[in-house]
Amino acid sequence: MKRCPHCREMFPDNVTTCPYCEGPLEIVQQFEQKIYVKQNKKEQIDTEPEKTWKEISIPIITALVIAGILLAISQIKFFDNQIEQITKIKSTKIDSPDTSTSADTSISNPVLSSAPTTTPVAIIDLYNNALALCSSGKCTDPQKAIEYLDEAIKRKPDLAEAYNIKGNADGDLGQHQRAIEDYNKAISLKPNYAHAYYNRGYTYSKLGQYQQAIEDYNEAIRLKLENIGVYYNRGTTYFIQGDKELGCIDARKACELGDCTLLEDAKSKKYCH
Repeated sequence: MKRCPHCREMFPDNVTTCPYCEGPLEIVQQFEQKIYVKQNKKEQIDTEPEKTWKEISIPIITALVIAGILLAISQIKFFDNQIEQITKIKSTKIDSPDTSTSADTSISNPVLSSAPTTTPVAIIDLYNNALALCSSGKCTDPQKAIEYLDEAIKRKPDLAEAYNIKGNADGDLGQHQRAIEDYNKAISLKPNYAHAYYNRGYTYSKLGQYQQAIEDYNEAIRLKLENIGVYYNRGTTYFIQGDKELGCIDARKACELGDCTLLEDAKSKKYCH
């Protein structure tokens, strides 16, 4: 076992630096010393082997139990730090239609180009009603928004933007797996849908599926999504995975785009310079 001389926390032998203060650890010799003392006692009292074994085993078992408890406490504290970091993921999702690709730049509303002439106004109204409820990154009435979107999708099943907003609404209801399915559908209908990739990455982060989240953030960035949230959240996810170098790169990018919160926090923890 090792111990941080500053934090006084115990850590396994394979840990080289304290995860809290990043200081060096010192080796704790107390278990070896106890065993050595008891072994000397055994050599001196060969006529009482049963008593000597008890004298040796009980302190060792007690010490191991204490060490196990200390290790468990340190792991709990480390896990708590991880949970604290995940809460720093920006709670911002993108609800507006994606206009980053050529498929979108030719239409002002995503339903006008292919909807029948007798129904576009009704579909537009349903879509816009849902968008109005979910226009700030969090739906004010997610259940009502889903009702509007389900009806819009019923009339126009290939409306990728409706699935994207529906995923946001499902996520706000805590239905993260259902939200993933909504984003999957949006992406299947529109493979270059950068907003849907970002929103799905955000949801994977909420589920603790960090590698999938990073892959979706990467794809959103590849599709030219210049958004503070995508760099902020990818940077946070890198920090959660222990990759400080990549986390700092994204934190600096988010700062360049206008939000230095993550970079300042990382600097305070001495993750970044």
